[in-house]
Amino acid sequence: MRKATVRALTTSAAVSHGVEMAAMVTATAAEAMRTRRDPAVVAQKKVKAARRRVRVWTAGAVVSGAVAATGTVSVIQDGPDAGAVGAMILLIALFIWCVVGVVRASLDVRSRKSVVAALPVASPQRPAVAGEIRPDMARLDGYSDGLRQLVGMIGIVEQDPGVRALRDEILDAADTSEARLRRQAIDLTGLIRAQRTAPPAAQAQLDGPIDALRSQIRHGVSGYGELVSAASEAVAASQQLADQAGGGVYGLPLNGSPHPELTQPIDQLRSLAAGMRELTSG
Repeated sequence: MRKATVRALTTSAAVSHGVEMAAMVTATAAEAMRTRRDPAVVAQKKVKAARRRVRVWTAGAVVSGAVAATGTVSVIQDGPDAGAVGAMILLIALFIWCVVGVVRASLDVRSRKSVVAALPVASPQRPAVAGEIRPDMARLDGYSDGLRQLVGMIGIVEQDPGVRALRDEILDAADTSEARLRRQAIDLTGLIRAQRTAPPAAQAQLDGPIDALRSQIRHGVSGYGELVSAASEAVAASQQLADQAGGGVYGLPLNGSPHPELTQPIDQLRSLAAGMRELTSG
C-alpha cells in the first residue's frame, strides 16, 4: 500500500514536471517568434540589410572604376582597339550603374533610419517563468504592449524632437522597470524550482523568500499598470485638444510652443516619465 502511494506520488510529480517543462518550452518559442516580429526589430534588420546593399554597391563601384581606369590607360598607351573600346564602354556603364546603386541604397538607409526613429524601441525580453507567477507576467506583457501603443501616439518625431525625447524618456524608464520585474520573476522561478526538489525541512524555509518576492512582483506590476492608465488619460486629453486646436503635433504647434490648453496633458506626460523613474528606483 505504501509502495503504491509512493509510486502514485512520484508519477504525479513527474507528470507535473513534464507539463511545466512543456509550458516553459512553449513560452520560449512564443517569445522567440514575438521578438522576430517586433516592429522595431524588423525595422533594424531592414536598416542592416540596406547598409549591406550600400557596401555591395560601393565595392562594385570601386572595382569597376579601378578596372575602367586601368583599361583607359592601356587603351591610351596601346592605341584604340574596337574590342578594347567596347569593353571600356561596358565597364564605364557598369561603374555608373554601381554609383547610381550606391546613391539609391544610401537614400534607402536614410529612409529606413527615419522609420526606426519613429518606432518605439523593442520591448525587453520576456523569459519563460514558473506557472505560479505566469499570470502576473501576462499582465505585465499587456501593460507593456499597451504603453508602447499609447506612447507611439504622443507625437510625430520629425516635427517635434521634444515630444520624441519625452517619449523615449518614458519608454527608457518603463523598460528599466519592466526588466527589473522580469529579473525578479526569474529569481522567483529559481526559488520555486528549488523548493520543489528540496527536502521537506528546507521547503518550509523557502516559503518566506518566495512570498516576499511574489509580493514585490505583484506590487511592481500593479504600479506599472497605474502608470499605463495615466499615459492613456494624458494621450486621450492631448488628442482631444489637438482636434480642437488643429495643426501641429497632437496640438503642439510646429514652432515648439505648446498650445495653452495642452499644458496639463503635457505635464501629465512629464509626470508619467517621473513616475516611471520612481518605479524603476523602487
